[in-house]
Amino acid sequence: MSDTAASPPLTRARTPLAHILAERGAHWRTLGDTAAATKLSTSPALDELAIVDLSPLPRIGFKGRGTIEAMRARGLLVEAEPNRLFPQDDGSLCLVLAPSEVLILSAFDGNESRFSEWEQTFRLDDEECTYPLPRRDSHAWLAVTGRRAPAMFAKLCGVDLRLGKFPNHAIAQTSVARINAIVARSDRGETPVFHLLADIASALYLSSCLLDAAREYGGEFAGLDRLESLT
Repeated sequence: MSDTAASPPLTRARTPLAHILAERGAHWRTLGDTAAATKLSTSPALDELAIVDLSPLPRIGFKGRGTIEAMRARGLLVEAEPNRLFPQDDGSLCLVLAPSEVLILSAFDGNESRFSEWEQTFRLDDEECTYPLPRRDSHAWLAVTGRRAPAMFAKLCGVDLRLGKFPNHAIAQTSVARINAIVARSDRGETPVFHLLADIASALYLSSCLLDAAREYGGEFAGLDRLESLT
């Protein structure tokens, strides 16, 4: 999967932020039926404040009273603890939104083999008391990084996301820029990282609000490769 500098490649699926990233000199990496912006001409400090588009990466939800047990049967490390994020050994993240609902985000390499297997092998006849939700189609996915991120969110969100108040692996189901959203913290090394998921139809509006708020603190869009480099 080599990176190319051009307009977004012609793929079946495309991030709703494609033209915004192309304007910033994006290099694109093909990931299955879509492409992710890896390198951008903008270069904010990720440990200060940056926004990364993760919408091309795989994600899936499951819902139903047997969801936690079904996830464990699929090899996930997870507990029935609402509003808690559980990192997985392969770099993916399992967000427990309720005892009966989870949202699983892929690792940054975009490997969708496990997600495809879950979708293709799921059968109602198995009576697991859970069912999959196509979250890639419903939710845009952004990562907001850096120690200034909580100050930026304070302009857009009523939840106190200061690092001392909103611990690592916490989840808030709240409103960001007046849009229903999920905010989940999962730091990379010493750098705070907030994963933000919201209605994909509002992705352009949300990104413009984030960018407007971020610029006060020197924030801008960054490429996926910068986020991958954080350890």
